[in-house]
Amino acid sequence: MTRFQSNDEFFAALLQQIEQWCDRRQLGALARLLPSYTAFDGLTDSWARLCEALKDTRAMGREAFGTVEWDLLNDLIRAAERAVFRR
Repeated sequence: MTRFQSNDEFFAALLQQIEQWCDRRQLGALARLLPSYTAFDGLTDSWARLCEALKDTRAMGREAFGTVEWDLLNDLIRAAERAVFRR
């Protein structure tokens, strides 16, 4: 499990994943995630939208992702939930 120490670390991991999906033309994942990613402004509502987009992406199912991607996706969701709910 990845524990992101900062927003910069979180977004670096997210951007790296987005770039990998771009390279592999994983349009389903990109279509779900990019609208909230590109509109992100750092406010709580944006964190909530990003969290929901990550969950929508995960809803594609484990078979749509490699093991490392699946684990990262779950780690990103947990981190985004902590940002929204301060858990």
